[in-house]
Formats: sequence, C-alpha cells, structure tokens
Amino acid sequence: MTVKKQSKDLSNPIKAALDKAVEKVIADTKIKNSYLVIADEKGNIKKIPAKDL
Repeated sequence: MTVKKQSKDLSNPIKAALDKAVEKVIADTKIKNSYLVIADEKGNIKKIPAKDL
C-alpha cells in the first residue's frame, strides 16, 4: 500500500514573503540614510544611496 502526499503550491506565499522582506530592507535603508548593495543581471555590483530608493 502506498501513501501519496498532496503537495501544495507555495510559490505565491513565498513571493509575498520575499516582497515584504524587500520592502522592509528598503525602509530600513532609508531610515539609516545608508545605501543598498545589489547586483544587476550581468553580476555587476551597484551601490544605491537611500535618497535614490
């Protein structure tokens, strides 16, 4: 006898959580008047000042 587990699609809750986390990081960066370090599609590192967010 085999038991099949029903898998849930978690992509939407994960995307919502990531969006919320990104918003929090941006808000914290603005509060601290710091900068955000990101990488573009080519892998180049860029620093974005808080005033540009």
